[in-house]
Amino acid sequence: MAKHRILVIEDQEDLAELYESVLERAGYEVITTYAGEEGLAEFSAKGADAVLMDMTLPEMHGTKVLEELRALSPGVPVVVVTGETLAESRDVCQRLGVQEYLTKPAAPEDLLRAVERALARPATDEQFMVVTVRLPASVLQTLMDVDENLERAITRVCQECAGELKKISRVKSRGA
Repeated sequence: MAKHRILVIEDQEDLAELYESVLERAGYEVITTYAGEEGLAEFSAKGADAVLMDMTLPEMHGTKVLEELRALSPGVPVVVVTGETLAESRDVCQRLGVQEYLTKPAAPEDLLRAVERALARPATDEQFMVVTVRLPASVLQTLMDVDENLERAITRVCQECAGELKKISRVKSRGA
């Protein structure tokens, strides 16, 4: 069986070397990059079975790297190891289908277990969808009135609409 190929995107050289060492000792093939754009270029050229990445990267924030990774390969397993502790960062990672989220400094055994779990359950298109939409200010205000968190507001409105569509479908099927 071929080795799993892990792409590491980490700007701190000492941590990148640590991750590489831990993963190689566990039998993984490791490719290390030190910036988001470099990591995306490597992934685009050669792919990877999983990506281990930081969120605070030079040139391009991890959120943008994640969005572009998902555009290239929606199902690639992603493990984030970051010093960012903001709930928004964790929410973005969850929305973009990150399988594992570790806070720096991560113990080597935790890192290894996270990669193993991520490889065991890759992301699917059904787990997340990245959508960019330009909405008029009036629509945004309506959504904000539903919930200040736009993602929750859109989800709630979509669920309500889906419920209404089911009701309409049942009524039509009875009348047919």
